[in-house]
Amino acid sequence: MKQYLEIIEVLTEAEGFLKQPQEVRIAVSSKDDAIDKLEIYESAFDGLNYIKRLHICYHEEGLSCEIEEL
Repeated sequence: MKQYLEIIEVLTEAEGFLKQPQEVRIAVSSKDDAIDKLEIYESAFDGLNYIKRLHICYHEEGLSCEIEEL
């Protein structure tokens, strides 16, 4: 299992034709670690519409991922 903090810009349909969304994906050791790192990276998304989440990846185990909104 691997865990990631993900911060992903949410684009409108029109914006989606013009640019790629900003996205950060950082390996973390726990939900608490993700919340701590969120303070560092979230400022890069000031003024943008975005989501932040903990992504728990079980692909190496042959299972589905779990996504938790932060």
